[in-house]
Amino acid sequence: MRGLLICVLGVSALLAGRPAAQAAPPATTGPMIGHVDERTAHIWLRPAGEAEVTLTVRDPAGKTVFEEKKAATAERDFCIAWAVVDLEPATGYAYSFTWQSGGDASPPAGPWPFRTAPPADLPGRAALAFGSCASEKFPAIWERMAVEGAELVFLCGDTPYIDTSDLAKNRQRHREFLAQPGLAELVRTRPTLGTWDDHDFGGNDSDGGKVDRETIRKVFTEYRAHATFGAAGEGIYTRLRHGPVEVFLIDARYFSQTGPSPADPAKKTLLGPRQWEWLREALAASTAPFKILATGMVWHDKPNKEKDDWQTYAHEREALFGFLEEKKISGVVLLGGDVHVSLLLEHLPAKRLGYPLFEYVVSPLHDKVIPSLVPTTDKRLRWSAAEPNVFLRTVADTTGPVPTLTSTWIQMDGTRLHEHVITLPPRAK
Repeated sequence: MRGLLICVLGVSALLAGRPAAQAAPPATTGPMIGHVDERTAHIWLRPAGEAEVTLTVRDPAGKTVFEEKKAATAERDFCIAWAVVDLEPATGYAYSFTWQSGGDASPPAGPWPFRTAPPADLPGRAALAFGSCASEKFPAIWERMAVEGAELVFLCGDTPYIDTSDLAKNRQRHREFLAQPGLAELVRTRPTLGTWDDHDFGGNDSDGGKVDRETIRKVFTEYRAHATFGAAGEGIYTRLRHGPVEVFLIDARYFSQTGPSPADPAKKTLLGPRQWEWLREALAASTAPFKILATGMVWHDKPNKEKDDWQTYAHEREALFGFLEEKKISGVVLLGGDVHVSLLLEHLPAKRLGYPLFEYVVSPLHDKVIPSLVPTTDKRLRWSAAEPNVFLRTVADTTGPVPTLTSTWIQMDGTRLHEHVITLPPRAK
């Protein structure tokens, strides 16, 4: 027995000096295309560790139009983001990487293509994909977005599920999420932006007063390639214009329950004063025919005991609707996720704004549905489906005589659940 023990200990000692056979070496995450407009593109990469990497961007003729070396450091969990400037509208480019030092055994090099936004003042067409509540189990849902011609991708919360404020865990989950098959390929060539909901902001039904929001925000800004993340180091709200549509990614978590509302000081805020003014000013200034206001939470009264919906902050929602009416802001659509069902609601009739104000809810990208969260008694409900693996394909088109916004709820296998079309008055000739 003693001899056997010595033998076992000896083998253990030998194995202790060797790396575990099953342990995967660190790998690069990305690249990912983020905010892309007519003149700029934001490109993201996360090497496996300390590295020096040069990004090169070439035009259709192969001429180098941008080149910059950056270092991946532990301070930002080795995440690098480049802001590529002085590009031409509606132009295809190719980007690639040269690794001066560091990197994994076979770091990605490229090239990969991307395309800048078309001129905002000309007729155009844009195909967008929206989704919320995602796991890493369904690569086909991301592949379906590509098959359906998505030119831009918007992740509307619970993307990924994290459920903690812990710094290391947040970073780990973002890495795992962005590295998953299907999504990893999609984001290399499609501009991808997002906001958060509760499960990627600390936990279920979370608000800005209950979690370590600074840590969560730090990681989000490390693992996305937005042009802006809120203002003054707070929040993550941002917007993107692409041809005939502008998407406003609203942060409905960071400021919630943290102070009095700018719409009614006697009540708690959802958006916070600075985001409230940003949204109003941006909407008033927008010349986009279609304007999509996207948040992680839903705009109606969620039929359960949780407080994370816009009905809890009806004072801000109704003040926003009043602002749309006062300023005669056209072409607005509301969008939410969170509830694991897909919905279409009509919040306001045409007589109020001059057009009906609709809410699109798209959820889940994964397979867990919650039929009880269909608001069956809400008179504004126009359609619902409790189906798994769904995203929303939205096409804004102003190339014809009548501008249209066509939105289709599509499942992973290509099944069309519902289609809804919004039209604007004919364009002036």
